[in-house]
Amino acid sequence: MGSATYDLWYGATSVDADLVVDTWISHGPRVNDSTFDPQPGDWLVVGDDEEPPCSAQVIRRIGDRMWTRLQLAPPTTTPAGACISVRPRVTRGFD
Repeated sequence: MGSATYDLWYGATSVDADLVVDTWISHGPRVNDSTFDPQPGDWLVVGDDEEPPCSAQVIRRIGDRMWTRLQLAPPTTTPAGACISVRPRVTRGFD
């Protein structure tokens, strides 16, 4: 996984319709961090090694396994690092 700048790794193809991803502490870059103990309601930074890391909220945890909901929203309403892919809107004026 290299030098990741996120707390948990998720598979990009595993994102469901509610933006929930199944993650595992033992598969993430903080596996050896004994102080890493996220609980439901906590915000983390998650990544998939392809897109920029983004914010996600822990919604459920059972031992090593966690379910997190990705945050996709305008930057004014999201925690720092939220997943936002904004492309400029192209308009063409006709005179």
